[in-house]
Amino acid sequence: MKKVDVDALFIGPKSENRDYFKGMLNFLVDEHLFWRRDFHPNDQEYIKIRERYSEDFMLTQERMTETLHELSSRLKESSMPWASPRYLGHMNSDTLAVANLAYLTTILYNPNNVAYEASPVTTALEIEAGKQLAEMLGYDPGKSWGHITCDGTVANYEALWLARNVKTIPLAIKEVKPELVNGKSEWELLNTPVSECLDMLDILKKEGLFEAIKDRSVRVKGIDLKKCGKFLVPQSRHYSWVKAADIFGIGQENMVPIQVDEHFRMDLEHLKKVIDGFIAEKIPIMGIVAVVGTTEERAIDHVDTIAEMLEEYERKGVSC
Repeated sequence: MKKVDVDALFIGPKSENRDYFKGMLNFLVDEHLFWRRDFHPNDQEYIKIRERYSEDFMLTQERMTETLHELSSRLKESSMPWASPRYLGHMNSDTLAVANLAYLTTILYNPNNVAYEASPVTTALEIEAGKQLAEMLGYDPGKSWGHITCDGTVANYEALWLARNVKTIPLAIKEVKPELVNGKSEWELLNTPVSECLDMLDILKKEGLFEAIKDRSVRVKGIDLKKCGKFLVPQSRHYSWVKAADIFGIGQENMVPIQVDEHFRMDLEHLKKVIDGFIAEKIPIMGIVAVVGTTEERAIDHVDTIAEMLEEYERKGVSC
């Protein structure tokens, strides 16, 4: 493995790597400008020279320049100096130079990852990054999938959105193709492992029944809290989970807080006690949230132990 010098990864608290950053930024901008210029090189210029020297044109650029100067001045005047090591104790910190350069470069091309034809390059990169992340976390990159979001809050929303939707799939399957879940009680259906749900969906997609399943799931019928159940979060959870409970109609009372220990990590004994209590009452569990770096304390929950615990519950017929 090649060695990495961390000092080379950032612009630097005193802009020590400014020459590299500025030179690379100029190169990347030039690359984009050449790409625009060379696209169908025989096309005529759309913005004519005469227009570029007109009074209105120059006044418009002058106003843009003034606006950008004002923005720069205000940013320099009041922004927090996260790049300084004096601020290492805060939640925010300096960002990687390569990430900044990649962001500034990509935004010039304005890809839209909602559809492959609008983003053939970045969609492929998204899939590649998803597989790399899956492999890093020990999942099979051939079966795993993911979605790059703009931030952690949206990622949390998507996680709860998927957990809520998947919980109702077996019930919808029972209505559309009961032979796939023949003989299973409602409790067993609500505790169907996610992998099994997805495998059944693959079968139904091939048979052209996916839309029928969707029409009978929470996506169309709306949420039934008795069937979706509770979701468990540590007391150290980010406040976006509270908002997510509101947005997806789950309700904050169905977001169950789990105590943390003296190191601000999820208390595993309390987690087990809460799970066992819901099982005894036949209340389904939509999902369990573990935090990898809390906002305030930077504490990391025992994700490996929690995963092992949930695998054991799954062997007993309870999917969390």
